[in-house]
Amino acid sequence: MELLRKLAPYLKRHRKRITIGLIGMAVFTGFTLAQPLLMRFLFNDVVEAGNWSLLLPVVALVALAPLLAGLLQFVNQRIIMRSGLGLVSDIRLDMYERILALSLHYHQDNSSGVLVNRMMDDVNMIQRLITGDTVTLFIDVIVFGVAIGVVFTLSPLLGALLMVTLVLYVAAYRGFAGKIRARSTSYRRMQDGISERLQETIGGVKHVRIYNRELMENTNFTTRTTQSLQHALHSQLNSVGLGTTCTFIAGFGSAAVTIAGLVMVLRGELQYGDVFAVNTFVWMALNPAIRLTNMAGQLTETFVSVRRVVEVLDETPSVGPNAGAPPIVGSVGHVEFDNVHFAYVASAPLYRGLSLDVAPGSTVALVGHTGCGKTTLTTLLMRHWDIQSGQIRIDGQDIATAELRSLRRLFGVVLQDPVVFDGTLRENIAYGWHDAPLERVAAAANAAELSTLVERLPDGYETLIGTHGIKLSVGEKQRVSIARAILKDPLILIMDEATSSLDSESEALIQKALDRVLKGRTSFVVAHRLSTIVNADAIVVMDSGKIIELGTHAELMAIPGGHYRDLYEELQGQAKGAPA
Repeated sequence: MELLRKLAPYLKRHRKRITIGLIGMAVFTGFTLAQPLLMRFLFNDVVEAGNWSLLLPVVALVALAPLLAGLLQFVNQRIIMRSGLGLVSDIRLDMYERILALSLHYHQDNSSGVLVNRMMDDVNMIQRLITGDTVTLFIDVIVFGVAIGVVFTLSPLLGALLMVTLVLYVAAYRGFAGKIRARSTSYRRMQDGISERLQETIGGVKHVRIYNRELMENTNFTTRTTQSLQHALHSQLNSVGLGTTCTFIAGFGSAAVTIAGLVMVLRGELQYGDVFAVNTFVWMALNPAIRLTNMAGQLTETFVSVRRVVEVLDETPSVGPNAGAPPIVGSVGHVEFDNVHFAYVASAPLYRGLSLDVAPGSTVALVGHTGCGKTTLTTLLMRHWDIQSGQIRIDGQDIATAELRSLRRLFGVVLQDPVVFDGTLRENIAYGWHDAPLERVAAAANAAELSTLVERLPDGYETLIGTHGIKLSVGEKQRVSIARAILKDPLILIMDEATSSLDSESEALIQKALDRVLKGRTSFVVAHRLSTIVNADAIVVMDSGKIIELGTHAELMAIPGGHYRDLYEELQGQAKGAPA
C-alpha cells in the first residue's frame, strides 16, 4: 500500500477521467451481473410458471444486457486508457527531471542502462497496472463480492462449497507468490545489466571491431540473455503453475456445486433456474478468483517495477537547487577557496583546509599526478558536490547560498571526453544557448577551427552528426565542445585536458583560439600539455589533495628539486619521445 500511496499524486492529476471511467465500469458490471438473474427469472417465473406474456420482454432484456455492457466497456476502456497514458507520461517526465537533478555520486553508483530501464520498461509496467490490471481488479472485486452474496442468499450450503473452493485458491497463491517475486526481481536486475552492456557495445562499436571482439561480445550477450530468460521462464512457469492449479480447483468446485444443486432440485429445495443462476454466479466468483490469482503473480512483478520507479522518485539530490535563494551575481570572476574540507568518503578526506585565491581574469593551470584532486577542485566550484566545511566564493558570494542554476550559468566547460548529442552540428554547438543566431554559432565554430568541417558536411551546420557524434572524429568532437564553450561566453572557463584528444597540428590551431578565449577570462585549466601550463598566469601544483607549490612557470622552475620542475621535465621528456 505504501507504494500505491507514492503514486497517489499522479492519480489525483487524472482523477476526474479515472472516476468517470470507473463509474462506467461499475455500470457495466451491473449489466453483467443482471444476466444470470434475468435467466433465473426466465426459467422460474416465465417458463415454469407459464407466464408466456413475459417471454419476449425478458428475452429482449437478456439479449440487450450484453450489448449495453459491451458498449459501456468499449467507451470506458478508452477513457481509462487515455488516463493511464497521461499518468505514465507524467511519471516518466518527473523521473527524467529527477535523474537530471541527482548528484554525480548517484550517477556513479547507478549506470545509465539501469536508469533507462527504469524509465522505460518499469514505467511501462505501471501503465499496464493502471490501464489493465486495475480495471480488471475493480470489476472482478465487485463481481466476486456480489456473486458470493447471491449464492449464499439462494443456498447457504452451495455458498459454503464455494468458500471451500476459495480457501484452496488462497492456499495455492501463498504457495507460488514468493517464488514469482524472487524470480521477477532477479530478472529485472539481469535486464538492467544487459541494457547497460548493450549501450556500451553499440556506442563503442568501432572499438569492438578494432579489437575483433564481435564473437566475444556476441557470446557474452547470449550468455546474459540465456540467464535472464531462465529467470523469466521460471517466473512465468510459476505463474502458469498458479493459474493451472487454480483452474483445476475451480473445475472441482463448480462440479461440486452443480451436483449438490441438482440434488437439492430433486428434493424440491431449489428450482432449475436457481441452479442455473448459482452455477453462473459460482463461475462469476471463480473466474475473477482465477484472474485475481493469475494477476497476483503479475502484480507481484509489477510492484517490483513500481518499487524501482519510486526509488528514483524518492531520491533527494545531495546538492539542492536552492530554489528561492538569491542568484549569484558574477561580475569579474574572482574565485576564492577558503579553508575547504571535502571527502567523497567520510573515512578518506581529500581536502583538509585547502585555500586558493584566483584573481579575476587570470588563467590557472592545475597540475599533478592522477588522483591528486585537480578535477575535484573544478567540480566543487560548479557545485556538483557540496563541501563539508569552509567556503567557495565567486566575487565575494558563497556559492552554497546561491541559486544553483544561476551559478551554473557562469561556467563554460570543455572536458577530456567531449560530449556530443544526436542532432545537428548547429544544435550541438548551441547546446548552452539553444536559440543562438546562426552568425554567432558560425563565429564560435570558426574560433574553434571548425570551418573546414562545416564546408565538408553535406548540409553544413544543419547536418545530423549521429548518436554520440559518430560521424565526427575525436578531434572534431573536441572542437565542437570548445565551440560550445566559446558561444556561451562564460565568466569562468574550465578546461579539463581539453586538448588531449588532438594531434599536434590540430592542437596548434586550437591553441590560438583558446588563447583568444582565455584572455581576460578567469580560467581553470587541468592539463598535461606543456604549452597550456607554461602560459598560465598561475600554476597550482597539487599532491594528495594539498597545494604544495604555487606560482608562475618561471617562479616554479627556479625552485631546485621542486615538484613542478620535476613534473615539467618529465612531461618535456614525454613530448620529445612522442611519435611524430
